[in-house]
Amino acid sequence: MPDHSPRPAPAPAGAWPEHFTSHRWGTDCPMYANDFTADDIGWGLLVRRGEVSNAYLWRSGRVHGYAVVISTGPHVAEPAERDEGEAAAFRRDVLALGRAVKTLYEQLKVNYLLLGNQMPHTHWHRVPRREAGTDPVAGGPLPFEALDLGRQDEERLQSDARVLRQLLADADGRSGVRR
Repeated sequence: MPDHSPRPAPAPAGAWPEHFTSHRWGTDCPMYANDFTADDIGWGLLVRRGEVSNAYLWRSGRVHGYAVVISTGPHVAEPAERDEGEAAAFRRDVLALGRAVKTLYEQLKVNYLLLGNQMPHTHWHRVPRREAGTDPVAGGPLPFEALDLGRQDEERLQSDARVLRQLLADADGRSGVRR
């Protein structure tokens, strides 16, 4: 399976990634290399098509249940650049995913990360944090490597994605992934 990872190469400390400024304004934004109509975009499995974004269960990293909501409409780098209706819809999409993931996974705490320092395209990371011994860095900030290096067990990932799709569909009042 190809890796359609949209991330540019990491920049050296103290520098923005190459082409960051043009990507920030939407020129050749690498996020659009993804096929948002696909159920599998290489690094994530689609679990919900929301009002203005898609939610994916992340395939990379060591944190089971890590998921990302990615804006699928016109390029927007910052949430404050959206009008009120779109901003509210994006928050609803993030919260819908958050509720479903909370139902499925045991977690002590959840980190919601809206950064964009490497990829200036509105997307929200939802990272479950667990008890000491099961969390890569219990009580502290997760290093990027914990979210990016390694792969989830594919069979479990596929199974979890099916459960999340059903939980989200039930909450939305319909069956399957919203099309």
